[in-house]
Amino acid sequence: MPTIDREAIEPRLAQLLYDKQERRKLGPYIPRTASEIEEGLQRLFVRQGINAVPRNVHRMGGGASKEQFAFDLEGDVRPEFSRCVLRMDPREGIIETCRKREAQVLQAVYGKVPVPPILCVDGDGAAMGQPAMIAGFIGGVTKPSAGGGGPSGLKANMGARVSEALTPQFIDVFAKVHAVDLATARLDDFTMPRSGTTDAALWQVNYWTKVRELEETDSLPLLTLAETWLYDHLPVCEQPVLLHGDHRLGNFLFDEDSLEITAVLDWELAHIGDFHEDLAYDFEPLFGSRDADGTFLVGSMFTTGHMIATYEALTGRTVDPKVLHWYKVMTSYKLITMNHTSSIIAARDGTNHQNALLAFLAAVTAELSSTMCDLLSEDMA
Repeated sequence: MPTIDREAIEPRLAQLLYDKQERRKLGPYIPRTASEIEEGLQRLFVRQGINAVPRNVHRMGGGASKEQFAFDLEGDVRPEFSRCVLRMDPREGIIETCRKREAQVLQAVYGKVPVPPILCVDGDGAAMGQPAMIAGFIGGVTKPSAGGGGPSGLKANMGARVSEALTPQFIDVFAKVHAVDLATARLDDFTMPRSGTTDAALWQVNYWTKVRELEETDSLPLLTLAETWLYDHLPVCEQPVLLHGDHRLGNFLFDEDSLEITAVLDWELAHIGDFHEDLAYDFEPLFGSRDADGTFLVGSMFTTGHMIATYEALTGRTVDPKVLHWYKVMTSYKLITMNHTSSIIAARDGTNHQNALLAFLAAVTAELSSTMCDLLSEDMA
């Protein structure tokens, strides 16, 4: 058996992890006030030559990993930036990501799928004090007004009318992201896995295993078992594609009257890899629900079989059940890791603006662990 390079991680992502260890020494984080954000925005606009003034700055709800503020922008800007959203890194969060990478992906898919336009990026936090990205504001909802459910759209009741309208759009967006031409996309802060190798899979196991190494608060033997299984069964990726990385219910907006998807959000986990990974993520039980007959519904809207058949018809690709299964285990491994390590530490140490939410998310480890046990048992049966 060939030697596995367990240190192979995208350089930018590895640096983010080590940078966080240094920031942690600064102690608890005090969330910014609206006036502090307004001052930072003014500095940023001066630095970047944007002749505009922020008005009516206010904090937005949600966000387990980024602080978000909405504001009006008056001055010499295009109409799509008359109202904007600031996405800014806290001291630390449930995941560590890069605003420059997120902006590059949004610019790569702009015009291909519905996403907000990018005004500017403060990649090193020189003006805002923390890395930030500013995008145009797009309206919409993440679930029907009467949809219920938990935070971030989890377990929402979408209903037949909404599901019928959104299903083809949801899958079409998925396919179009995977069709982005990587040769012209200008994803300068990304590293490309080699085609026809296990790079795409290996880099994912290595990264989340490194997160465990740096941040694990207590030992979870299930994760150690999964880690061994993942390394033992690394699949080959014939042709890497652009992945959203967090494609699911709760991460897109739609207009409740027209039932049109208005924006796909939260691209911070985007990377280049195997298309099966995005499929497996959407099939995670946490991000869906079951109908009256017990059938799992992706995004609480449609069956996995429908998504696979539609995706194959749109892309010409063939979904490999064994590779899909590997990425389902990888998805569980990733989600348990982020919720049981970084999330707990940030909540415990008060280094995030959403400490209560992060503490709540740590509790989903039990449900995620049950899913992983089922997946590993299925393979070992």
